Amino acid sequence: MTSLAEWNAPDANAQAPTSLLGRIIAILDAVKGAGACASITEIAARTHLPKSTVSRLVSELTAQRYLDRADEGVVLGLRLFELGARASLPRRLISAAAPVIRTLREATGERIVLWIQQGDDMVSLAAVPGRLPMLPTRAGMRFSALTTASGKAYLAFCADERVVNRISAPLVDGAASQFRDELTHVRSAVVAMDIEASYPGIAAVASPVLSPDRVVLGALSLAGPSDGLDPHGVAPLVRAASTNLTRRLAAAA
Repeated sequence: MTSLAEWNAPDANAQAPTSLLGRIIAILDAVKGAGACASITEIAARTHLPKSTVSRLVSELTAQRYLDRADEGVVLGLRLFELGARASLPRRLISAAAPVIRTLREATGERIVLWIQQGDDMVSLAAVPGRLPMLPTRAGMRFSALTTASGKAYLAFCADERVVNRISAPLVDGAASQFRDELTHVRSAVVAMDIEASYPGIAAVASPVLSPDRVVLGALSLAGPSDGLDPHGVAPLVRAASTNLTRRLAAAA
């Protein structure tokens, strides 16, 4: 009968991966399979890679936070957990947001979209149409975070100053100062507006969606015709909807 130790031992007949991606994946799998901690020697045995190769790749993965150093070797790094949490975020957000989006759409008749930030853009997770049929409502839409109401709502509450600096980098002099002042106002009002800045004839209002520990996750926006939408009138409704979504996320945590 095969013992548990023999079952978990590396396959002596297995071959070492040859591609760089294959080697990285093999190293991560080896650390995961080792349990709490894995030494360079153990990783080399599990992956059938030379110790010098393992040592070099482990150093690079550690520098990128995919692995972390421990007293007896290396462990999986925080970046992997961050990526895992990010992958599950859209499903949790959509599930919690569905009734909130429906209620806001019924109350206003306008286009409602749930957004998350990716790179320099805001990407839609879910949307329902409103009075403007020309506005797309598919998931996966990308719009600049710099000019849109959803982008400004997100950036105003983003704790990573590097993200804000990168996205606002195209702005110069007075425009950059004005943008920072606008983000300060958004933080105070907990609502952002885009009155024909992104598209002629369209006005939008957005409010940030926060996690239970008050980290900004995305934004909820409402858009309609600028000649028939009172942004200040719908702002309390959008702000209340995003607050409700934040509470739903906390209750589901």
